[in-house]
Amino acid sequence: MKNIFKKEYSKKDKIKITAFAVIAISAIVFLFFGSPASAGTTGLEFKPAYDWIVGALQGYGGKIAAVLMLFIGLFIAAVTKSLLYPMLAIALAFFMAYGVAIINGVATAVI
Repeated sequence: MKNIFKKEYSKKDKIKITAFAVIAISAIVFLFFGSPASAGTTGLEFKPAYDWIVGALQGYGGKIAAVLMLFIGLFIAAVTKSLLYPMLAIALAFFMAYGVAIINGVATAVI
């Protein structure tokens, strides 16, 4: 007698079935046990962490990190003979200096 419930699935099919099961179970759990989130711009839950990160990036910690990145990038460039690493260090330093202001401008934009 042939078992109709025993089917050989390919690896791709098993991944799809597993992903669907995880998404379905997650949706059910979030639907019944989820609570509304209220960590917007008015909440004070993350303000101390935000202030610490902004202070570190825009203060002396960010300047020290930028100089260290540049020196490490120059050292790696001298070893590998590639200018990619100093340019990456300059881009990261630029993002550290102006990234907070750009993110604040985007996050608080009024349409």
